Amino acid sequence: MKNFKSKLFLAVLATLITFNFALSNDPASKLSIENLKNTSANSLEFDIYLLHTNPSESKFVYMLGQYLINFNSDIANGGELTYSIIGSGLPEASQPTKPSIDKNILRIAVNSIPPTDNLPEISSKAPGTLIAKVRLTTSAKSFADVPLNLNFRLGPENPYTKLSIFEDGKIREVPANAELTEDNNPAGNLVSSAVPAEYALLQNYPNPFNPETKINFDLPSSSDVKLSVYDITGKEIALLVNEKLEPGTYSFKWNGTGFASGMYFYRIQSGDFVQTRKMVLIK
Repeated sequence: MKNFKSKLFLAVLATLITFNFALSNDPASKLSIENLKNTSANSLEFDIYLLHTNPSESKFVYMLGQYLINFNSDIANGGELTYSIIGSGLPEASQPTKPSIDKNILRIAVNSIPPTDNLPEISSKAPGTLIAKVRLTTSAKSFADVPLNLNFRLGPENPYTKLSIFEDGKIREVPANAELTEDNNPAGNLVSSAVPAEYALLQNYPNPFNPETKINFDLPSSSDVKLSVYDITGKEIALLVNEKLEPGTYSFKWNGTGFASGMYFYRIQSGDFVQTRKMVLIK
């Protein structure tokens, strides 16, 4: 009996040691740009997310970060660009500040060391923790019709994106990772600022589609707009627009990745105008 208890104790101890060793690994992560959309002819917004990708092997106690993103500065269309932060999912002391633009680089960073008693852990549930919701505007009447080409600068050429964790009472830098993208453009786009004669929700194109389709609509006046996607049961599965828009013709994308083949509905509500159309996802 004593021999059995000794073996059991050693097995538990070995498990704990293995577990603690595993959690001493560097946290792996992925940066992403989500919800990229035009909010007017000369303004666009997007979210910067950080996802913890190996939570079974490490902890990611976030301390500091600087985020540098290459972009196509020709988007300014001859105007002056302004970069601003309009939201974050981090505690106030950990939120990045002082957004700036240097030629073709967008930059935000945590510029002071936050208190260590309220440090956030980065989420391992996609898309991750919202680092910042940002806005880019031009003083020109509209952006130029060119690709935006947003991509994180990951080094080794300075300056580049850096992440730091807090571990064992010390601040330590860990690698930043992100996938390269090409020719990314806002999902919501003011196609034309010409004022339409009446409200209209157009048929999505292509239809059927796999996995992405465009939904266009016309606004004859400034109004609060809600554009949603619903499944066959009537459950809202995507909210594409929920804000005030200026008059014009708009185009928004919906990506059906992660959803089953079948019929879906999209619905717009703008003041008294309400319309619903069908679309078909085929995989």
